[in-house]
Amino acid sequence: MPTAPLPVAWRAGVDISPVDVRDDAAVAWLETCVWPEQEERRERLRAAVAIARADPPRITQGDLLELVDDQVAEASEHGSVVVFHSAVAMYLDRAGREALVERMLGLVAAGRCHWVSNELGDVLPGVTASATAPPDDRLSFVLGVDGQAVALTHQHGAGIRWL
Repeated sequence: MPTAPLPVAWRAGVDISPVDVRDDAAVAWLETCVWPEQEERRERLRAAVAIARADPPRITQGDLLELVDDQVAEASEHGSVVVFHSAVAMYLDRAGREALVERMLGLVAAGRCHWVSNELGDVLPGVTASATAPPDDRLSFVLGVDGQAVALTHQHGAGIRWL
């Protein structure tokens, strides 16, 4: 385990409908998506928006299945590549999820990147099947590294149990 934050040489994202954090109305809409009683999540969102405004990441609008190979290739010019997603695959249909897993495992097998996924337990069944404990009501997400479960997590980051 690292004892200090890891350096990030390059970062980018892909989103079918990205939110421009410089747009106050768009940020206000994001805040309305946080449940009223969850002030801690709202504060985390505000902190994340402030960071993104100060140092905006590169976000490409488009389909992740169409763009991930190019993104990995570009990122590899800057060092080791880690592809991370959380609560993303759930928005793909079954065929899209299977294509994502196949694509990511292919990139991992080729040594082009590492793949860190954090998805609801039934979204990536192959990753969940490698867990040594099942997801439960509190820790319902499965954190995977290169297609293997390593932890159960809370959907909003409120807990983790390493496997």
